[in-house]
Amino acid sequence: MTLLDAAPAKPPRRIGRYVLMGLGVIVLGAIAFIILRNFPEERAVSHFLTALEQGNYQEAYRLWQPSASYSYDDFLHDWGEKGDYGKIRDFKVLGSRSQGSGTVIVTVAINGEQPPRDLVVDRKTKGLAYSPF
Repeated sequence: MTLLDAAPAKPPRRIGRYVLMGLGVIVLGAIAFIILRNFPEERAVSHFLTALEQGNYQEAYRLWQPSASYSYDDFLHDWGEKGDYGKIRDFKVLGSRSQGSGTVIVTVAINGEQPPRDLVVDRKTKGLAYSPF
């Protein structure tokens, strides 16, 4: 066998590794996007409930971003110490799901109440409301 009869050298298989690494990055990015998509809205609910837990009702009312027809007294009736939940002692954000393009429904357990409650968060303003769903 002579030099001219030799089989051509095979190129290194680096391209396959780069393709696999690229696909891995895309898959991990997609998973992170799905898991963290509603994180800002979940954090808005957490800030709201933390303010209630600390007894800072003015701040919680501001975070609720109420309409003009929902007064501070109405808010205290719903969320104050004599409200539906009593004094907020603990809460846990259980999850969230998108509802259309502009709102997110965040499910929370407040004071261990069953079933958990859904709150609606506006994606743009982070204003909260009761869920009609």
